[in-house]
Amino acid sequence: MELRQTAQGVAANEALFEQALEQPVDVEFTLPDYCPDIARVLKCRVTPWVSSRSVEGSTMSIEGRASIALIYADTEGNLCSYAYESPFARTVDLGGAPEGGCSVHVQVGTAYMNCRPVTPRKLDVHGALTLKCRVVSRRLSDILTDLDSPDMQLLRGSAPATTPMAAAEKYMIVEEELELEEDKSSIRSLLRADARALSSECKIISNKAVVKGELLVEVLYCPEEGGRPEKLETSIPLSQIVDIEGVNESCDCEAALEVASLEVKPRTGVTGEARSVSLSAKVCVTVQAFCNADLPVIFDAYSTRFETTVEKKEIAFEKLICSVNESFLCKKTLEFSEGELSGVADVWCDSQVTSVRSEEQGLLIDGTVLICILGYGADGSPAYFERPVDFSYRHNMEEAPTCMRCEPQVEAVAAACTLSAGGKAEARVELHITAAVFNVTKVPLVTGVEVREDAPKQREEDLALLIYFAEAGERIWDIARRYNTSADEISMVNELDCEALPDKRMLLIPCV
Repeated sequence: MELRQTAQGVAANEALFEQALEQPVDVEFTLPDYCPDIARVLKCRVTPWVSSRSVEGSTMSIEGRASIALIYADTEGNLCSYAYESPFARTVDLGGAPEGGCSVHVQVGTAYMNCRPVTPRKLDVHGALTLKCRVVSRRLSDILTDLDSPDMQLLRGSAPATTPMAAAEKYMIVEEELELEEDKSSIRSLLRADARALSSECKIISNKAVVKGELLVEVLYCPEEGGRPEKLETSIPLSQIVDIEGVNESCDCEAALEVASLEVKPRTGVTGEARSVSLSAKVCVTVQAFCNADLPVIFDAYSTRFETTVEKKEIAFEKLICSVNESFLCKKTLEFSEGELSGVADVWCDSQVTSVRSEEQGLLIDGTVLICILGYGADGSPAYFERPVDFSYRHNMEEAPTCMRCEPQVEAVAAACTLSAGGKAEARVELHITAAVFNVTKVPLVTGVEVREDAPKQREEDLALLIYFAEAGERIWDIARRYNTSADEISMVNELDCEALPDKRMLLIPCV
């Protein structure tokens, strides 16, 4: 029997590769002549950057660098610093080339890091980075949406889905000169420089996405006149247009900004004083576009006259149910020995997500913030302290996911620490949380039907009705298929308006 079949292509994201890789960092470097000798290492901080990620054939390539910032005290008790860049490259065999286009997502962090002075001018750094990699392909699957035959019975329905339309990324260069305030002393040397990129808005216009955000910059420096370090903070607005073919104003989008490289240097003016810093940052703008639509689908099919072979494929539908882009304040009282911390020069934080889950209609994100304090001990000498602090964030959702996919990003954008009596300090950390929450539903759908005309079904030609005693919970569709009749006819004859029977009952089964 020739069936006129109507098919439709359905796009779904498929994870081709998902794994956490360890990237070793083993370097030895010597301080340049302009740096004083090392008396005490206070902190050897490693900031990893990913500058490029791509897939060629069946190989994924990742390139980046580990920026090693050494903060130490010299023989006179002064704070000093030196930055060393260690590039890295990693290739991974994916086991096969993606059929269509794909996107590569990499989250990089520091697994562990040890720093050992070999001499007063040479250091040995040994550790490892963690590269959490995910390669996602947008794959099309053909499913049936209609069959033109009076003998075919179709279990129709709809699949609420967020169809992935496209993904794109673009790098932008940010270059600025940051001036000190008039009452600030000029710069002798830099101790720390950080930048975090946050997205605030993403709008779709025809074949383009307009992304807006900001670059938060912190620079800690030693003043020329001596004394304690001072901080330069600023926010640089970001705006970028990203080309995405095939999207329009009816689509939704999620944007993420990631700093891929950062370079900050003191800038000396005509007076010979350094009263500004030059900043050059490379920011990766990633955009994913979605279309929210209910797709007409067929869950099952059979012929009332002939044996039928039905082909099915399980498709994972993802529906975007919630987007998070907000700040969260984490407060904690830190304990120190009496007189252990006499002053605070600088505070920064590194955050890490430990678990993501949903409870009732709430998104729960748990994690740890490592609070790093550069301060002074009881004798006034430079000192460094670390305190891990756990945080728990909750966001209420209108819809509770049955199976959730969420990969949140948590950035510590601001931190402060105030000393109090009894060897305590009050720490306040502002965390910026971005997350897209998807409800994942795996549904087996009909992709093909073959009716075997050489295998007719047995029919009771002389019967118009059968009596069937049904159990509670039985589906009308299953009963109709068993007796080669129509589920709509059973519902009409028995005056039913449900898909499954709420209790035991006798049914009249019409023979068609």
